[in-house]
Amino acid sequence: MPQPPPEPKRVAWSGDPVRDFLIYLLIRLARGALIEHFQEDDAEETYVKSHAGAGKRGRGSDKPRELRRWNDAAGCSVRLSALPEQNKFVVAASDDSFKAEIGATFDPTISELENATVASFAGDSEDAADAIQGRLDAWLEADELDIDLEDLFSPDNDDNDDDAPDFEPDDEAAESAPPELTPADIEVVRRMARRLGRRFADDKAPDLTDQDRDWLESTPQSLWALLDGMLDAARRQPRDDALLSAWSFLLSHQLELIRFRTDGDWAWAREMLDTYQNRLVALAHEGKTDGETLFLLVAALNEAKVPVRPDVGEAIVSSDTDPATLTQSPQALAAGLHAVIDELANLVGTPFETAEALQELTTIAPPEMRAFLAHELALSPHVTLRDTVPLMLLDERSEVRRSAAAALEQIAVPETLSPEALRRTIALRNWIPEADRAAVDQAIRKARTKGVPIAQWSTPGELAFHASPIDGAGAQSLLAASRTGRAGVFCGVLAKQEFGIRDAWSNADMPRRQIASGLAEVQRSIASPEVTREYFDVSVQHHIAVGLGYGNLPGPALLELAETIGAADWKDRRIDAAAETQQLFDALPPAGRSADAIGAALRRTGVWAQRDRMAESWFVDEAEARDVIGEFKGRDRKGAALALLEQVLEQQRAVWGERCLLMALWARAIRSGHKDPSWQDFLLLAYALYGGHKLPEIPLMTQVAEHSVAAAKGRAW
Repeated sequence: MPQPPPEPKRVAWSGDPVRDFLIYLLIRLARGALIEHFQEDDAEETYVKSHAGAGKRGRGSDKPRELRRWNDAAGCSVRLSALPEQNKFVVAASDDSFKAEIGATFDPTISELENATVASFAGDSEDAADAIQGRLDAWLEADELDIDLEDLFSPDNDDNDDDAPDFEPDDEAAESAPPELTPADIEVVRRMARRLGRRFADDKAPDLTDQDRDWLESTPQSLWALLDGMLDAARRQPRDDALLSAWSFLLSHQLELIRFRTDGDWAWAREMLDTYQNRLVALAHEGKTDGETLFLLVAALNEAKVPVRPDVGEAIVSSDTDPATLTQSPQALAAGLHAVIDELANLVGTPFETAEALQELTTIAPPEMRAFLAHELALSPHVTLRDTVPLMLLDERSEVRRSAAAALEQIAVPETLSPEALRRTIALRNWIPEADRAAVDQAIRKARTKGVPIAQWSTPGELAFHASPIDGAGAQSLLAASRTGRAGVFCGVLAKQEFGIRDAWSNADMPRRQIASGLAEVQRSIASPEVTREYFDVSVQHHIAVGLGYGNLPGPALLELAETIGAADWKDRRIDAAAETQQLFDALPPAGRSADAIGAALRRTGVWAQRDRMAESWFVDEAEARDVIGEFKGRDRKGAALALLEQVLEQQRAVWGERCLLMALWARAIRSGHKDPSWQDFLLLAYALYGGHKLPEIPLMTQVAEHSVAAAKGRAW
């Protein structure tokens, strides 16, 4: 029987990046072992009973009691033991290179690591880190909860402080920023980059683990380590392209996570993205960073869907490092641009590839340059480049869209406008703002008058359509995949409430094995049952219209997806959520519209919000909500939740009403699988929200408020 570990000493950051990273991994290892053990169905019940029995036995009960061992080849061997004191554990880890023990306080009822200390360590730090990482990777989702490392390592942390408030958000915390980088943060990102670099070198897709994603999300300050790491890799001679790709991938991923926080109006997130772009301007002015690297840093912003500020483009194109010679006037540039266009034609195979390449190339170019480029592409002798012009109708700037429409009218004859280009122009006419459609209509009329035929839409084989529920950010994933064949279609759309189409991708010839693994990967992250084709079409069209309302046009990738699955009739068709709710409510039988039926539905959706994993994401995380919660000190969670209902959620009735209506349409469209709660329950929930029911009387909304308070408790910024 293992002996109790020595009295643990609080471990503080040492300033040694290798040692600090090892401490970090050991704490993660302890949490991973505890979560891995207690996620078993009867583990918690067995622990409670055994612990109670040990207390009654008296003699000998002061010894640790082994709960589980992991001795496979995934990494280091791990032994988990329970101490006599309630919720106190010891995790021992070892292999040929090291031995370590970690003391932990863990509440198995909520899977929360409350405290952890490294009691002892002996051996080689580097080898130990590799072995521990192997063990963590084998546990997959065992590390899905965030660790507050500063709390765990702080010498001032007093485990016996019973008077500590349950949560401490206040006005100052609401505006605070993430902490400064630590040496351990830097070591974490370096190891991530090295591991991903090996995958890029082997031509394998990058694969962030759940632990990686959680860590990046909880450590936004790692952005600066990622930026410095990428600059470092770019300046090395000889350059390691695989490692540089890894840094670029991680950088864009972190920028996207920070951009998510700007959706909640977080000042620190906006400031962080501004600071990043300020650094790009400074790098351009210094003249010590080559143009290719500057473009990669801008491309990371594009990948993250962060708008690039005009001054960033101006700084880069005015520097001596600009490789694209985009600083000249359109007239002076024309001759050189023709050569660039001809070279581009040899590198791309489809108009969609051309549009993607141009988007990367012209991100920092002024809109006048892109408008000029539309005419140059239209006059190209290459069909692929001419066929790219319709895709420029989706440019974010109106002057570029109108220039593309004028260029299309100029070439709207059978010799220069292909049937596919006309089909795309007709389809995109309904994806752009009303003010820009007249010029497109004029080009279409001329093409039809001149006899340009319209290409037929593809008719793919039988497809299965999947859709996730709407998450707390209002986002929904929509998938289409071929049912049969050795290879087939696999496509996806990410739609977002109050934004529109956030992203789209498609593959018309994916091997069956990859389709199956892709669907399985999606299902592991969030249940995405099969839905009807009608629902898929309705949801996409609704979000096209939503995007137009917010000034967010879909990208060319959505058109490529539409062509892949034969979606010939997609237009801007927004669902009037309030009117649709009333119409569906009126169509219910009288018994289904009664006060008793509404009350029962509200109770059922409240139970769903308590137990469904996806519903845990239904909370508000805006700065305004944090301000309201911050007015409440100590343990007054109920007071904070009530204030949130009255001061924030009351103003968001329409948003939550629409979300519940969309959930009703989703649940009604499910072909098999998820059916609880019923679509009528979500409909009646939407009806209650639109009908003015008091929010404290709607269980689901009280759950949203309580989730929001808990989220505020769990974040330091």
